[in-house]
Amino acid sequence: MSCRGAAAAPWARGAAALACALAAVAQAQDAPVWQLQVHSSRHSDAVRLADFDRDAWEAVAPRRGRNLTTVDDAVRLSLRQGAWTWALVGRSQATLVAGEQALRLAADVDAGRRPAADVAVQIDVRLRGFSGVGLALGRGHALGGGWRADWEGQVLSLSRWLERRFIGPVQYRAATGTYEFALQSSELDNRLDFPFRSDFGSRGAGLLLAAGLVWDGDAAWARAELRDGGWLRWRGVPQQDATLNTATQAVDADGFLIYQPLIEGRNTQAGRQRHLPWRATLAAGLRQGGQRWGVEAAHVPDFGWLPALSWETGAAGASTLGVRWQLHERRLVLSAGWRGFNVRAGADRLGAGARSRELALGYAGAF
Repeated sequence: MSCRGAAAAPWARGAAALACALAAVAQAQDAPVWQLQVHSSRHSDAVRLADFDRDAWEAVAPRRGRNLTTVDDAVRLSLRQGAWTWALVGRSQATLVAGEQALRLAADVDAGRRPAADVAVQIDVRLRGFSGVGLALGRGHALGGGWRADWEGQVLSLSRWLERRFIGPVQYRAATGTYEFALQSSELDNRLDFPFRSDFGSRGAGLLLAAGLVWDGDAAWARAELRDGGWLRWRGVPQQDATLNTATQAVDADGFLIYQPLIEGRNTQAGRQRHLPWRATLAAGLRQGGQRWGVEAAHVPDFGWLPALSWETGAAGASTLGVRWQLHERRLVLSAGWRGFNVRAGADRLGAGARSRELALGYAGAF
């Protein structure tokens, strides 16, 4: 429809102008917007990031209480048209949760050290991780009154799936200088090998879901979201369950009673499907004069809530600056945006001693 030319009657000119305006709005809404995002976030309470890939128990220096280690790397190319978004995604995610005493005990055993006094520890160590590539489909919904909701589903082809858990009591008796274990171990890993292992699926599959609810008011805002809940499946993936018990009695060749550790276990390759627990985020804050202040809490499965404080100035689509302080990670993150480009970088400290680091780059624009 052309917006040029003059109509004979004023009402006709007004109707034509309104029709042209609506057509322009519809065209703007339907204009495809491409977005590229690359993100890497790594954190470790107990060891420096520089020691991540080394079997360096001498470098372990855990915090008090439970210790968290996370890896979250992702690349995403998405196309948004109207309310719908399609995307190609590649992801690698892992989370390790372990108690301070468990980490110190493992470091002592590895170094051959003996505690000066009796020790009793209840071990509970849990590792979850996966890597894969796939497709994502999402949609946004304007609900009115400043409210909007969105959802997304990701279908992934998995190249790695790893789950490991150790649980049970460990005691050290200083009088005899001996340890007593009653540990149970469960492991699922597509790289696990054992005798008589049969062939299995070369890749696994994952279905991950996300949903969010946002409110933007004149002087305040709030956000709640769930993500990465879903299912992982791998046909014939190797699994191993084992028990370590040092209180087992045995008799030697001369008939004398002896004590020796006993490891009992079994290997299986039954098709496995497991539920992946949700990650949640709650955030709220104030808005005034182009500035936003916020308080956020992100929930990590098996660990708990990670709080953060944030400040940002500027408007979406224009120049923006932001600062974020993540309390548990002790990580200061700076962000900036300009003409569709955005960058975010942060760390708990500079140099090789860093235990927490984040870097993200992105661009969004219409072509």
